[in-house]
Amino acid sequence: MEKIQNTLSFDVFCGARYCHQTRVPTMKSYFVLALLLSFLSSTFAFTHASVQFPKVSGGARLGKLSAGPAVLDRPETVEKVDEKVGKDDATERDPRNDSGGWEIRLFNDPFNKREFVARCLSTICGKSDSESYQIMMEAHSNGMGVVGRYMFEIAELYHGSLQENGLMVDMVPVEEE
Repeated sequence: MEKIQNTLSFDVFCGARYCHQTRVPTMKSYFVLALLLSFLSSTFAFTHASVQFPKVSGGARLGKLSAGPAVLDRPETVEKVDEKVGKDDATERDPRNDSGGWEIRLFNDPFNKREFVARCLSTICGKSDSESYQIMMEAHSNGMGVVGRYMFEIAELYHGSLQENGLMVDMVPVEEE
């Protein structure tokens, strides 16, 4: 009987409660233990000798007590040298970005349902439900439908996302007329 009283007094101290039949700790006891451990780890985390404090004038450190006010040293400055780029040093342009845009084309496939294709177009490409339905029906009836014309990065993103969802799409460059 004395052992049970000691256990109960420990439970009250920790704030934990036990189930009377099985003596299994409840979730509250785990929460209290986790809270206690996080408090102890945050309290003693910065007492280790490897912690470096910033230097202040006079050679003292902020972590130690000093007699006078602490003034931080001025940060070092680095002078920038302006180098003008000559016409000889022109960067090469990527031919993918020189074109007028990239076109995403959707092809008809017997694997995906029409509702799924329309939903992918609306969620991935940001098309409205009616636009998605028209593009899907164009691909279904003609074998191919144009999703849209985009800059290279956006077209690449839409192309990859639509392919990840199992749609048959390709990306072709389009020259401005």
